[in-house]
Amino acid sequence: MLMKRNESLLLVIDVQEHLAPVTDNPREVIDGSAKLVSVAGELKIPYIITEQYPKGLGQTMIDVRKAAGEEYHYFEKLEFSCLQNAEIMEQIKKSGKKQIIITGVETHICVLQTAIDLQKAGYDVFVVSNACSARDPLQNIIAFQRLLRNGVDVVSTEMVIFEWLEKAGTEEFKSISKRYVI
Repeated sequence: MLMKRNESLLLVIDVQEHLAPVTDNPREVIDGSAKLVSVAGELKIPYIITEQYPKGLGQTMIDVRKAAGEEYHYFEKLEFSCLQNAEIMEQIKKSGKKQIIITGVETHICVLQTAIDLQKAGYDVFVVSNACSARDPLQNIIAFQRLLRNGVDVVSTEMVIFEWLEKAGTEEFKSISKRYVI
């Protein structure tokens, strides 16, 4: 199944100051998450950005905050699965979107638990492999294998962007591909 912009919600999980930098390939996760927030904003795709215990783990990384804009409301949580947080779950339901695209940290904890809970709740779930990470690369591998076994699609940032765009030749395509695709 392809990701469709009118059916999508982007969920950025815990890409925070004291957590993201200690993961494997932190720059890839931060850049990928910021890029998808920017593209989602341009295409009018809703997004949710969560922060796990921000008092201890800090704010969302500046790159992602810049992409979201100054007025954005971040969703604080203590739960590992975003679905266990009533405010976040309410936002997901309120969006009316069926496809949830996930980026974030850590792949084997919050990303995995959220993705599996969403899939069990009837959503189509896509985890963006090059915008997710863990402190230990082995944890990433195990998490992606487990996600796939549980029916969650593992995708890349370019897959998300090009599936949202659907076709070349439009002004939207020219603008976005020039700025966000390598």
